Amino acid sequence: MVPSQSAVVSVANEVKRDDHVSVSLEIAPSATTGRGADGYITTGHDSRLGQVINNLIDNARSFSNDGSEVRVNLRRAKNTGRTGHVEDGIEIIVDDDGPGIPAHAFERIFERFYTDRPEQGFGQNSGLGLSISRQIIEAHGGKIWALNRIAHGTEGQIAGARFVVWLPSS
Repeated sequence: MVPSQSAVVSVANEVKRDDHVSVSLEIAPSATTGRGADGYITTGHDSRLGQVINNLIDNARSFSNDGSEVRVNLRRAKNTGRTGHVEDGIEIIVDDDGPGIPAHAFERIFERFYTDRPEQGFGQNSGLGLSISRQIIEAHGGKIWALNRIAHGTEGQIAGARFVVWLPSS
C-alpha cells in the first residue's frame, strides 16, 4: 500500500517555511475498492518510497512562488513495465507552478550532481536528490520522469513542472 503518501504530505504541510507554499493531496478512487488509498498497493520499502515523494515535494516547493500550492495526485495508470508488456500500476504526480524545466534538462536533472539552480550556500541542493530518487524507483520496478505543464489556452507557455512516478501494482 502507499500509506506514506498522505503521511509525507501531512508532514510537508506541518513544516513551517517562509514561503507559505502549501501541499495538497488528491487520491483518485480506486477501481478495485471504490475508495481512496486502500486500493493502491505496491511492494516495496515504504521509507525509501516516502523519501522519493518527500524529495519531489521539497523540490517543487523550492521552485514555487510564495503562497502557491504543490499538488500531489495518486491514481491508477498503465505503463510499459520491466517485462516490456503494459502493466497495471500506480502513478504519483507532483505538480508545481514554478518556472518549469529547461528543455535540455529533462534527463540531465536525474544525473548525479546536476543542478540548474542559481548558486546557493555550501551543501544546499547537491544535485543528488533526483538521481537517488530514480535509483529507488527503478529498484522497485518503476519509472520516474519529468515534464513541463503547459498553461491552458496558451501557445506553449510553461505553467510549472510535473514529476511522475509509476510503480507496478501488487
